[in-house]
Amino acid sequence: MLLPSPIKRIQPSSNDGPLLKCPEPNCNKVFTRAYNLKSHQLSHSGVRPFKCKTCQTSFVRKHDLKRHERLHTGVKPYVCSVCQRGFYRSDALSRH
Repeated sequence: MLLPSPIKRIQPSSNDGPLLKCPEPNCNKVFTRAYNLKSHQLSHSGVRPFKCKTCQTSFVRKHDLKRHERLHTGVKPYVCSVCQRGFYRSDALSRH
């Protein structure tokens, strides 16, 4: 898939290498990897190629689909070491 907007490189203040700015108007997101920028640009295009076989919800990124599929399987891989409560997502465990 070709994305219409060119990638603009921004020179950062640190030695991390150039940052890649999303070329969409009113979007101020910047990325260090071209892959992440291209993935982000799909969110502007409306293209959602990864579809859940159970409920037909679709996603921009494959890892978002995989995370969503845990809701249907009941698998909660992130477990609190104190109370043993399980969570679908690592960020939910961190907030807990």
